[in-house]
Amino acid sequence: MKYFLIWVAVASLFGAKATTEKRPELVCVKNSKSKNTCYYNFMIDGAEYQFMDVGCRYSREKVMEKIEAGTIALGKDWKVPC
Repeated sequence: MKYFLIWVAVASLFGAKATTEKRPELVCVKNSKSKNTCYYNFMIDGAEYQFMDVGCRYSREKVMEKIEAGTIALGKDWKVPC
């Protein structure tokens, strides 16, 4: 019985499918000069995400690098429509 449980555990470990990570798609960038804020809208797996950069400190490439690395917080839905 013990060997059967070990076999089931090993089989389930190697039988699991690996999930592929989807790359975020940058849909649009809007700049608000009066508030000095940049709004980035993304689509990831069909879901809408947004990032607000207060002070417009980051370039598009830097924001994409941070999102792919997972070091930046994204909000659900878009604040500013494209």
